[in-house]
Amino acid sequence: MMAEAEREDSLVRGLLSGVAVFRWLAWAWMAVVLMLSRPEIDDPGTRPWVAYLLVAVALAVTASATVMLRRDVRLLTRPAVIAGEVAVGFALAVGDELAYNGVSHAQMLGSVWPLAGIITAGIVFAGRGGLVAGAIVGLGYMADDLIEPGFVWERRELVSPLSSVVLYALAGATAGLITVKLREAERLISRAQAREEIARTLHDGVLQTLAVVQRRATDEDVVRLAHEQERELREYLFESPTTISGGGEVGSRLRAAAALFEDRYGAGARVVLAPDLPPVAPDVADALVGAIGEALTNAGKHGGAQTVTVFAEPADGSLFCSVKDDGAGFDDGAVADGVGLSRSIRGRIAEVGGRVEVDGNPGRGTEVRCWVPT
Repeated sequence: MMAEAEREDSLVRGLLSGVAVFRWLAWAWMAVVLMLSRPEIDDPGTRPWVAYLLVAVALAVTASATVMLRRDVRLLTRPAVIAGEVAVGFALAVGDELAYNGVSHAQMLGSVWPLAGIITAGIVFAGRGGLVAGAIVGLGYMADDLIEPGFVWERRELVSPLSSVVLYALAGATAGLITVKLREAERLISRAQAREEIARTLHDGVLQTLAVVQRRATDEDVVRLAHEQERELREYLFESPTTISGGGEVGSRLRAAAALFEDRYGAGARVVLAPDLPPVAPDVADALVGAIGEALTNAGKHGGAQTVTVFAEPADGSLFCSVKDDGAGFDDGAVADGVGLSRSIRGRIAEVGGRVEVDGNPGRGTEVRCWVPT
């Protein structure tokens, strides 16, 4: 828990440090805009003190945010601090028209700086917080347009203020969404690092001990137990070096069938499952797993296979699954189907609307291929 809290603090500090840089650059641009707008802001009809006051308040917020970042980043995540910055952003949006009082000018005072508060809200309160903060600032720009002299309540005139609300709200929501995704990625990386560390430790100890037990023990039950424990441990640590995971419930049942084959015949089984296996109905899953189990039994019992590969992937609106072994194989043109092949494999798959192909190669193993509807 402590490590997780430290990682969260590190992530938030990194993001808010970036926002701090953005905040200073945005304030500098606001000051430049004010200087470039001196001829307009000095017009007799304007209220320059409003513009200077707003820029000064924004400077104070920018400086205090930097101080809080250096002292304790958690200060910047307090709701009151974020609400204060968003309020200043709202005031900048509304105050532009109050300052210029109808005098035309090229650039609004606070077009960029309020984004810092919106992004901060998104980082701390996720997408919903960023959305609300963005909408508040957007409403400020909307109010600025509405109080502008000569504004007419017409459809075309309303597009611009409404766009401000939408754009700033989207910016806040996007900042929150990105932060959520970064947190998820951070957690996945941390888990992978922890698993890798545990795997190294166990590989040098427990797994090697289990391997020695399997080689030296004379009791079959002890050997089998050691083999099962090694397999389960490898699946947990590495998602199994002989397995490519995925497939949901069908995938789990196919892996269980392969494990049973290993236990019964002392051979190796590799399971390769596409990560996007489509779901199938329960009766179809039962038929497929049953047919694959029978194919594995044939490979071990009749073919004497030392290695089998179970493979599954989506295929043109159906689910394809095969079992390929390195056993004795057979001449499928000269040998009639046995009960296991005809009933337990072909019969099962046919009952659920699928089909089966069997490719026997004398001396080169057998491959059973099944297609079932999804």
